[in-house]
Amino acid sequence: MTDASSGQNQAITPNSEAQKRLERAIYFYRTGDLTAWNYTILALSLLGLLLGLFLLSKNILNNRKRKMIAMYKMNMALKNEESDGKQAVLTLEKENLPQEDALLKKEVQPGDITVQWKDGQITSLYTDAPEEDV
Repeated sequence: MTDASSGQNQAITPNSEAQKRLERAIYFYRTGDLTAWNYTILALSLLGLLLGLFLLSKNILNNRKRKMIAMYKMNMALKNEESDGKQAVLTLEKENLPQEDALLKKEVQPGDITVQWKDGQITSLYTDAPEEDV
């Protein structure tokens, strides 16, 4: 009798552990209606797309801002260098300057203020222009 009773215990009963695992596997690997799953994946992909576009736009704006700040700092540094390199020359008497600007064909008069730039260009501080031109 022990052999017969052991054979009956091996059979799958509705409450056995093997039956429960089988039901869980059938539920987990079911092939029923998957529309809810498809809509969920579609919504998640659209959410990922929107998040990616948002991050891309923020990155573009931050790069532009960083470039503008760098250009502003560079311009400020150049202005500081230019202010250090400017030299004003006041001529009180007539003298021939070795470097004359091509635009300044007139002779330097006593009392005229000329500016000699770092690159060697000499310009007049006040231009004699008629009032109607200004």
